Amino acid sequence: MRKLDSIDRNLLALLQDDARLATSELARRVGIARTTVSERVARLEREGRILGYTALVAEDTDVLETRAVLNLTCDRAACRSIVAALQSYPEIEECLSVTGTYDLMCLVRTPHQEDLDALIDDISVLPGVQAVDATIAMATKFKRRAHIAPAPRLQVVC
Repeated sequence: MRKLDSIDRNLLALLQDDARLATSELARRVGIARTTVSERVARLEREGRILGYTALVAEDTDVLETRAVLNLTCDRAACRSIVAALQSYPEIEECLSVTGTYDLMCLVRTPHQEDLDALIDDISVLPGVQAVDATIAMATKFKRRAHIAPAPRLQVVC
């Protein structure tokens, strides 16, 4: 895959912030022609750098739900099969491999605490799961999707 330059990274960051920005606005902010922006965005889509565009929908504040972080201690030899099994649970929004005391961390949403309890019971009996530690989230203080630009590569001059 082709290396991204600073213009590509700027376009991606702007589109991540607001995918509805007009091509003319993107061009103004990046400082290049509209046709160049159109060509670059099309290329980024073809290369698979832009996977799609989506609408972020406000959460329904009338719906009660329980959010939690589940930290799993696993038999390392069974991690792949555990992750495959976890994918079948729609309540699990994200599963991360982590360093430290735990092997996996799952971000979970359930309609009620009883559903969270049942989910923990199900996960606890998966082959290779040694322990499940749950932390219930009480409130969202803020939420954002961080934009981390890749660090420029150092060039060695001889």
